[in-house]
Amino acid sequence: MDFLIGAIIGAVASTIIMIIIIISRQQKFKNVLASIKEPGIEYSAPFFYASSGRYQKSWKVYDAFGVLYLIGNTVYFKSGTSSVPWVFNLAECRVQQEADWRRLKWFSITAANGEKYYFDSFKIGAFSNNSSETLRALSLIQSKLSVQQSPLHTPPPPPPPPVG
Repeated sequence: MDFLIGAIIGAVASTIIMIIIIISRQQKFKNVLASIKEPGIEYSAPFFYASSGRYQKSWKVYDAFGVLYLIGNTVYFKSGTSSVPWVFNLAECRVQQEADWRRLKWFSITAANGEKYYFDSFKIGAFSNNSSETLRALSLIQSKLSVQQSPLHTPPPPPPPPVG
């Protein structure tokens, strides 16, 4: 009987802790989003960031939680109200979907210096995690990349060399 009471108390305490974590993350997202002063945000969502040293190499899943947002052809990640956002110019970066890790969908942004940044936006469910926001963001970012790389946005080819 004591075991059953302990299990019930543990389950209730775990549920309360999960609710507190979810509410605090939602509040942090709202506060960080409100601190962004750049105009013209086309997309924003709460995201987790994992460094290349942590991605698939560590027990802890992520390094930071913050707001991933898109303005024009630039992706930003901001993890705190007073922090300076990381800036990823899509003309200089590579974006790709990564292998699922811990049953979550991830994508990476590889900066011009070769450093990789891993991102995921998941919602904890009762029996599964939902990474649909990650795939939505990846699709939106890749659509920006395809517009940049389309024939309409590439410089014209050089003229042919003179003959004779």
